[in-house]
Amino acid sequence: MIQTIIDLNEVFDMNYAKKIPEQQYKRVDNCILFGVKCNEGFRVNQIFSTNPADYLNPSYQSGNIIH
Repeated sequence: MIQTIIDLNEVFDMNYAKKIPEQQYKRVDNCILFGVKCNEGFRVNQIFSTNPADYLNPSYQSGNIIH
């Protein structure tokens, strides 16, 4: 039971799923990047690779945008 003075439509926001950006995996060279699609391109959140040099590549750093 939920006791609240706030409207239940605000508590259980049914439009929440529409606000989440589209997350996806993208294969670039020999590594896999995880991120979100944005207007500028693809914003990197994580990198998965077995090559340590990929983690030092500045273009694959978290927050960078790949076109």
